[in-house]
Amino acid sequence: MIFDQISILDLAAVCWFVGIIAAYEFVSTRPSIYAKSIAYYVQTHRRGWMIEMAERDSRIVDGQLLGWLVNANAFFASTTVIVIGGLAALLSYGEKAREIVEALPYAAASTATLWEIKVIFLMMIMIYAFFKFAWAFRLSHYTVMMMGSTPPHDHPDAAARRSHAVRTAELLGLVGWHSNLGLRSFYYTIAGLMWFFHPVAFIIAASWVVLILTRRDFFSQSRAILKGLDA
Repeated sequence: MIFDQISILDLAAVCWFVGIIAAYEFVSTRPSIYAKSIAYYVQTHRRGWMIEMAERDSRIVDGQLLGWLVNANAFFASTTVIVIGGLAALLSYGEKAREIVEALPYAAASTATLWEIKVIFLMMIMIYAFFKFAWAFRLSHYTVMMMGSTPPHDHPDAAARRSHAVRTAELLGLVGWHSNLGLRSFYYTIAGLMWFFHPVAFIIAASWVVLILTRRDFFSQSRAILKGLDA
C-alpha cells in the first residue's frame, strides 16, 4: 500500500498544506473580504483604464500595454513547462538526488516511493500553474479582440461605448485573476520544496507562504497606494 510508505507526520504536513491554502483561497474570495484586497483595487483601475481607453482617439499605447500582458503570461506558461520537464527528469535520477538531499543537515530520510510522491506533488502544482497561465494567455487574446472592437471615441452611443469598455475590463480582470493564481503556485512550490527536507519544514513553509500572501494582498504598501491612501 502506498500509505504504508508515508508517515503520519508526512500525511499531516500534506493535509496542513492543502487545508491552509484552501482556507486562504476561500476566505480571500468572500465578497466582503475581497473588497479589501489588492486584487479589488487593481480591478478598479483596470475598469478605469478601459473606460479611458474607450474615450481616446488613439489606442496604440493601450494595445502595446495589453500586448505586454499577453507576452508575460506566455513567458510564465513556457516556464512552467520547463519546470515540469525538469521534475520529470528528476524522477529518473531519484536515488542520486535523494542521497544528496539526505546528506544535508537536518534532512529527513525518505523511501524511494515517498521521494517520488514528493516530486509528483510538485509536478501537480506546476501543472496547475501551467493551465492557469495558458488560460490567462487565451483570455488575453479575447481581451485584445474586445479592445479592438471598442466603438470609436466619437461614436454617438456613449452608453454602448462605456458598456463595452466595462465588459472588456471584466474580461481583463479574469486574465489577471488566473495569472495571479498561476503566480501563487510558484509560492506554493517553494513551500513544497521544504517537504524534501522535513515535514515540519513543509508545515512552516506553507504557513509562511500564506502569511506573505495575506500581507501582500491586504496589508502591503502597494495596496494602500492603489486604494488611494498615503504610502
